[in-house]
Amino acid sequence: MLHRLIILAAVLLATTSAAAQDLAADLQSVIDRFHAANPSAPGVVVHVECPPHGLDRTFVAGVTDRGVDEALTAHHTFRIASNTKTYVAAAILRLGEMGLLNIDDPLALHLSEEQRILLSSDGYDLQAMTVGQVLSHTSGLFEHPADPRYAEAILANPQREWTADELIRLCVEWGDPVGAPGEKFSYSDTGYIILGGIVERKTGRNLGQAVHSLLDYDDLGLDSTWWEIYEDEPATAAPRAHQYYGEHDATGWHPSMDLYGGGGLLTDARDLGRFLRLLLGGEVFQHEATLAAMTGQGAREYRLGIFCTRFDDRLAWGHTGFWNTFAFHVPAQDLTVSGAVLDHFTERGQVLAEELVAIVAAARVP
Repeated sequence: MLHRLIILAAVLLATTSAAAQDLAADLQSVIDRFHAANPSAPGVVVHVECPPHGLDRTFVAGVTDRGVDEALTAHHTFRIASNTKTYVAAAILRLGEMGLLNIDDPLALHLSEEQRILLSSDGYDLQAMTVGQVLSHTSGLFEHPADPRYAEAILANPQREWTADELIRLCVEWGDPVGAPGEKFSYSDTGYIILGGIVERKTGRNLGQAVHSLLDYDDLGLDSTWWEIYEDEPATAAPRAHQYYGEHDATGWHPSMDLYGGGGLLTDARDLGRFLRLLLGGEVFQHEATLAAMTGQGAREYRLGIFCTRFDDRLAWGHTGFWNTFAFHVPAQDLTVSGAVLDHFTERGQVLAEELVAIVAAARVP
């Protein structure tokens, strides 16, 4: 009897392994086709994790930079841009767990005096605006990068060192409130720069160090994740892949253009997905109610630092970034897809993520 059970277990293991390999081959084919259809991107890297299918693999296509023969690998790192917002939101919520703020607090309570004066001068009602509304992009804050003058300024001088206060001032000088507090969803990078400043003032540390500590990267096993300028690159992190803005190699652009909370983090595809899985799995917060707030409060399409969307009929949580980065988790399939397409102007990485999710969802669980 025992002999038969051993044989049966071996057969099942072989069947599961073969099914996982076939599924992985299908996913690689989709990524290869996507890359071929978007040749301006030097490469594409995607991590897919789905325990029911035995998947925990990073897929790559292409090279690290235009005009070179160095193959892109699973371990190359990249700027994740607005995917950073999910980490910042989680850090703010951790401060809430520590009793240092409440997401229902008036924003005025947590601003510097200079910021209160500046934003009030543009008509913002800082007593009516709440921290939670800034987290969910429903506070009415204008988004400074939405003005074409910002991209023009960066292209004119990619090495300019911007300060956080300068960027907040652009919000005031270039735009006005886009709505009353709580009236509607209107994405605002500026809002997350303001949140980044709150994290720094509450912790007395720079933003990178504060978020690292509040979220405990070490405990989460995020050994290829760090905040540019604010932290040293981990010895365990691989070299960076080159990221493009059309014809421009943006890899060497000064990071201060997107550093202060709206962006700032670098990581690899696996770490990017791992953080999202652990966050939604309840491994980041101390209390279940905190995760419930993050996923339950805010706008219909955007909660507290995280998009709530659907891939066909499947609920998906996650975020995208300006540098064509993406991370999404589909609870129904216990599936996470994360990565980067190395050119801002190609087809969006979210489109690729949706196609990969559909393939995994259609596959038979071994």
